[in-house]
Amino acid sequence: MAESWRPEKEVVWPTAVGEAAGDLEPTLARWRQQLQQEFPQVLAHLVWDQEKIQRLEETLDIIVDADGECPSHLRAFYRRSLINRLTGLGPLDPLLLDDTITEIMVNGPQAYVERNGVIEPCVVEFVDSEEIQDLARRVANRAGRELNTENPLCDARLSDGSRIHCVLPPVSEVPSITIRRAQSRPLRLADYLRNGSINQAMWEDLAQLVVKRHNIIVAGGASTGKTSFLRLLATAIDSAERLVTIEDVRELNLDHANTVRLEAFRQFTVRDLVVNALRMRPDRIIVGEVRGSEALDLIEAMNSGHPGSLCSVHSADGGMRTIHRLARMALQRAVGLTFDSLVDQIMDTIEVIVYLVREPGGRRRVDMVMDVSPDGLKPRWRWSGSSFERVNVT
Repeated sequence: MAESWRPEKEVVWPTAVGEAAGDLEPTLARWRQQLQQEFPQVLAHLVWDQEKIQRLEETLDIIVDADGECPSHLRAFYRRSLINRLTGLGPLDPLLLDDTITEIMVNGPQAYVERNGVIEPCVVEFVDSEEIQDLARRVANRAGRELNTENPLCDARLSDGSRIHCVLPPVSEVPSITIRRAQSRPLRLADYLRNGSINQAMWEDLAQLVVKRHNIIVAGGASTGKTSFLRLLATAIDSAERLVTIEDVRELNLDHANTVRLEAFRQFTVRDLVVNALRMRPDRIIVGEVRGSEALDLIEAMNSGHPGSLCSVHSADGGMRTIHRLARMALQRAVGLTFDSLVDQIMDTIEVIVYLVREPGGRRRVDMVMDVSPDGLKPRWRWSGSSFERVNVT
């Protein structure tokens, strides 16, 4: 059973002016009971859907307007509190209904959102830290994960495809919730071209590399769009090929008929899934993000009959740092192999690195494409500051 927690330092939680502390729970219980008795249909299968939540709000308006016990200056706040609780994700629901928001970040009583690649503060009304902890547990439960003081970390995917990460004390000072919104539709080539993330010539070149079954790594820092770009590259794969996608939390969701989608769960790690994928007759293996010792298994798979595989990796640049990061991850279980020998093996296996960046204004774009060979790295495409240039034409 999860323990209760209060911060050592007093935290000021936003609340409604004039709220009577003892009135909130009895009022919400009274309204909820009336909803269940008179309008049970509006409580069925609530999801993050604008039309369903609007019907709930309209029904609750009828109940609130007829309630003579609740003070008029508190009705709006109480009404919103009940809607937040009924829809399952508390005060975050209005943010989840806003299609312009791509990421939601809750740091205790403070909240931020990302719009168009730019992070900005927003007002979210939480009563206290207990409400945030309850909310974090509901988010985790909805994703089928356990979250409490025994298991204070949760990384999972919600039913709409959104990715969540929750942290509770004692790991963090205050409860924290991060939700990366699932896109209403995946980014398409036209979106990348329109945003200036790539140009047509670069795409045609990259698509040919995919068709010719080059082993490609998509590298970049946090929130540079690696998963989305990996999904774009996969659109160039022939529909007759069989794919196996492997992710810690499923985000790729490729629109490819013959695809097996594997997702890590509890004791079944990404490395376990990579090993098992080899027995599933894949033409290509696509790993959403390489984070650990599965790097060695993937490199060996690319070398043993699965060319044309794709993966992404966190990296500070698209050059040797990416190679070295893969080597360090592979070294975790490379018994009898040295770091230098792993670097040589990776450079003999990986053929292309696509490096992505996120500009201060929020635009995500390709910064460089590198050809990889045992002889070293050579730039293939690069961003000149105003346009993309092909620099290694062979």
